[in-house]
Amino acid sequence: MAKSANNKKGGGKSTSSGKPSQNKKAVARRTDAKPSRARSQQKPQAKGKAARPAEKRGFMKFLHDVRVEMGKVTWPTRKDLAQSTLVVLVAVGIATVYTFALDSVFDRAITFVVNLIT
Repeated sequence: MAKSANNKKGGGKSTSSGKPSQNKKAVARRTDAKPSRARSQQKPQAKGKAARPAEKRGFMKFLHDVRVEMGKVTWPTRKDLAQSTLVVLVAVGIATVYTFALDSVFDRAITFVVNLIT
């Protein structure tokens, strides 16, 4: 008889009033949320000051690796840089003149059409 009394109190079964127990509501809320990872898939969490030295070492290693990689870069010579800059400036100038010319043509065309209508 004690077993049946325990089953009515909890375990997700309905109470005598027909309402679901608190445990069932909590489970329903959890299913709506983002599914959690299994314990084996969870990332270990660092705690407090114990993780800081490892983070510093990681950051210093990162900076060292950045410096090594930057040493592998083939940097352009001053002459190559000047030529590339000149090419970019000429291309921007050509695009500016082209855009200005099209804008002028469309401005005159629209002005002409508006004058015909009025």
